[in-house]
Amino acid sequence: MDLPGDKLSTSAVAIAAGLSESWAWKARDQGVLSEPHFEEDIVALRVYAFVSQIGWPGTRRPRSARQDLELWQQSAVEAARQAASDPSTTPETALWVLEDSVHLVSAPDERAAFDLRHLGGRVAVRIPVGLWITELPDALAALTSRRRRRPSPATSAKPSHEEAEMA
Repeated sequence: MDLPGDKLSTSAVAIAAGLSESWAWKARDQGVLSEPHFEEDIVALRVYAFVSQIGWPGTRRPRSARQDLELWQQSAVEAARQAASDPSTTPETALWVLEDSVHLVSAPDERAAFDLRHLGGRVAVRIPVGLWITELPDALAALTSRRRRRPSPATSAKPSHEEAEMA
C-alpha cells in the first residue's frame, strides 16, 4: 500500500500527479524519474509534464523529433523536487521558469523583488508548486483509497448473490 513516506510505483506516481502513465514512462526514459519513487516525484512529474511542453518565442522545436530535456527544464524539475522537502515551502510558493533560469519564490515581497530583478518584459511561466505540494496528502490518500476499492481477483470470480440464487 502506498502511504506517505513509502515507495511508490511509477503508475502510482502518475495517478497521484493526475497524469496518464505515458508521462511517467516518458519521464523515466529521460531520467527524470528513477526508482524507487517517493512523494517529491509526484510534483517533479507534474512539473516535467508542464515544462516539456513549453515553447519559448523564437525557438523552434520539431514535434516529431525526440525532445531531450534542456538544462532549464531539468533545473525546473529539480527545483520542484527540492521544494517538496523544503520546510519553507508554503502554498504560495511558485516556481518561475524563464528560458535561461528557474526561481522559487514564496513570499509576496520576494515575488516583487523577483519581478523587478528578473522579469523586466521577459517571458516567464509561473508554476504553483507550493499548491501542488500541499495537495500531496490528498493525492496520496485518494491513491490509497483507490487501491482499497479494487476488487480482488478472488472476489470478482465469486458469483453475485442473484447468480447464486439462480443456481
